[in-house]
This record gives sequence, structure tokens and C-alpha cells, in this order.
Amino acid sequence: MRRIIPSIVVSFLAGVAAVAAVAAGPARAEGAARYRPGPVGTRPVAPASLEGALAFPRTSRLAPSSVAPCAPVAALDPCDPRCDPRRGPLEVRDMYVLAQPRLTLPAVGPDTLGCGRSSFRAQFHWSNSFGWRQDVTGEDPGVRWYLVDGETRTVDATFLHGVAADVDLGVRLPVHGRGAGELDDVIDAFHGLVPGLFKGNKREDFENDKFRVHGLLEDDTPFSQDADKGLGLGNVEGLVRWRCLDGGRDGLSLALVGRATAPTGTAPFDTEGVEAGLQLVAAQRIATHWDLYGGVGETWYETPTFRGIRYAAWRTTVFGAVEWRFCSRGSLLFQLDYAGPLAADVANFAPDVFYTHVGVKWDLAPGTRLELGFTENLVDQQTTADVGLWVGVEHTW
Repeated sequence: MRRIIPSIVVSFLAGVAAVAAVAAGPARAEGAARYRPGPVGTRPVAPASLEGALAFPRTSRLAPSSVAPCAPVAALDPCDPRCDPRRGPLEVRDMYVLAQPRLTLPAVGPDTLGCGRSSFRAQFHWSNSFGWRQDVTGEDPGVRWYLVDGETRTVDATFLHGVAADVDLGVRLPVHGRGAGELDDVIDAFHGLVPGLFKGNKREDFENDKFRVHGLLEDDTPFSQDADKGLGLGNVEGLVRWRCLDGGRDGLSLALVGRATAPTGTAPFDTEGVEAGLQLVAAQRIATHWDLYGGVGETWYETPTFRGIRYAAWRTTVFGAVEWRFCSRGSLLFQLDYAGPLAADVANFAPDVFYTHVGVKWDLAPGTRLELGFTENLVDQQTTADVGLWVGVEHTW
């Protein structure tokens, strides 16, 4: 299974690329302007000229100067069938107990805000983790290589500003909390609704509603974070997004997204050293109300060791998502995320992480969007969050 998962993800992205290539089709009229999604909850905008407003290009091209000032724009006719802006993939992080303090890369789209525009996004993410490796199930094994049982909660705020037509700068401030799995019984009941689809991971054989993170390292040295729970600040994070290829509304668009954190977190989230990440993300329209997204990235930790565990200094992440704009104000999204090994020296720690996300984005009003959804791991629960829920609100002006 560990060898199959990366192949599934790579195959999925290869399919995305193939469909995108077919969907791109022949070039349309020359001189059409770059795609600018417009404020959240509004129609996309195009050049002031009628010709540019009615001719979005299918051919991708390198974005013009990223430092040029914004050109005058005019709104497309709301009756135009192309007036359904893509809302982007689900910006969800890995909220596994061991991943929460560290930099992880969410799925994002390549579309920038535009020169002089800003956005503010607030999100609450709750997740429950329950994973174990031991010789027998239950509370009295002969050997317990590790047990991770707890809940994580994060509230974060992200501010973005378009400093140029194709460049956004931003900052993210998270507040983390973790503790006992207060909803263990609820999750057991949820998994029991469709036992053939959702795996309970034998929760009934273990004590519920406790926070436990302990086990053995590969050299048989014990580690324990059972007392490392509570509320604290996370690391402040800076980010930059540069749209390096702009294919308009119908063509392929690409962007590079860089992130870096400073060690400003407080206990029990006080990691040391700088953490950095870089992603290449893409978007491609495939039908009137459908878009595909994909991306690949890498994170790096200057100080991999944290609270007795040595993390992988380099970690690869991949995502693929499909968006269906089922009405003018809403989108339904299905997303798959893959990530490489997290902990490098925990005994018998599975190397791969695989998540499925389903979410809805809804435009509450011009400039304001609501996002909500859930996360479920359908492959291997031992090194990932079991289930997660999130809700977010974004305002753009």
C-alpha cells in the first residue's frame, strides 16, 4: 500500500495534465487580457475594450511584467456564460497531532488578487488523531512502538495584499490548541454508520478521551509528549505568490508559492529554527463549470528535532482537486492530498500520508466568502489525522 499511494497521486496528476492539454484547445483571439478573478463574490473582470472583454484566451502565455500597475478594467456582462470565477482548491493543512506545530503546505490556486487589492481570511480547524503500532491491540501490549491519541484545534488569520498584478505578499498568524479526544465516542458512532467505508482503528479496545503521544524511537529510546498539551501561539508565517504563467480564464495558469516561518511559537508549539516551503501550483478550466487544480511542493526544517522526535528535514507534498461550480454563488470541491514521511526516527512509523477533503465555498455577499468542509483518511490512520472539520471566512477588497 505504501508503494501504491504515490503511484495513485502521480497518476491522478498525470490525468489532470492530460485533460488540461486537451481542454486548452486552439488559440482564441489575440490581445485578450489576463484573468483577474475580481473580488470574492463578484464577477471576473476584463479589459475595458469590448473585444478583450469577450475573448479570454485558451493559449497559456508568460505573464507580462509583474510590477506593472493595474490597467483599467470593466466587468463582464453577468449573462455571459464565462462569468463564473474559479474559487480555488481547499486551503487545508495537515492537522495530525505531530504535524500541527510544523510548517505544512496547503493547496492553493495560482490566481493572484491583483494590484492594490487585499484579502483577510480567518479559519477554524478541528481534527482528531488516533494511530498506533504495537504487537497486540489494547492497553496492555507487549511492545508499543507508538500511540498518538488526541485532538487538535487551530484558529488562524491570513492577510494578503497584491503588490503587483501577478504578485501577492501575505502573513499568517495561527493559534494552536491540543488535548484529549473529547469527541472519541462521537467519531466511533460516525464510523459505525458505514463500517465498510470508514475504519474505526479498534478505538473500542483503548481508553477514550485522553491525550497520549508516546512510544519508542528506532534505537529503542522512549519518548513521551503526554504532558505537552494546551493552548499556544504558532509560528508566524510569511508567504509570497508569483503567477509566472497566465493562461486567462480558459487556459493553464501556473504560480510559485513560497512560505517561511519564524520561531515565534509558544509551548507546546515552540519549534526552533526557520521552516520554509515552495510549491508549484496550477489551474485549468476543463468545462463550463469545472476546473482542475494541482500542485507539488517541498518543505524544509532547519531544526528537525522537536520534543524528542526527529522529523524528516525535507518533505514532499502533492495535491489534486476538482471544482464544480454548481450555481453562480457556490462551488463543491473534491481534493486529494499526499505527503511524504513526517517523523524520521519513530519506530515502525508509516512513511506516507494520504487525505481526502470535501468542501463547499459559498459567496455570502460581494467580497465575502464562506468555506466549510471535512477531512477523512480512507487509507491508513496510523500516521494521519482520522477526521477533521473546518470553517473559514474570507473578505476581499
